[in-house]
Amino acid sequence: MSDHKERIPAPDEPSVPELEVDETIAPRPEEEIADALRAKPDLGDHSG
Repeated sequence: MSDHKERIPAPDEPSVPELEVDETIAPRPEEEIADALRAKPDLGDHSG
């Protein structure tokens, strides 16, 4: 179970957090392909 607690911003903080520097860079095509492949379960027999 996660210990995540909802953070309530201070009165002078925006309600939506700002993006980190590395989140402004678009993902590389191979990252998108890997994400798509991970989305499908691999049910094949890999014991042999």
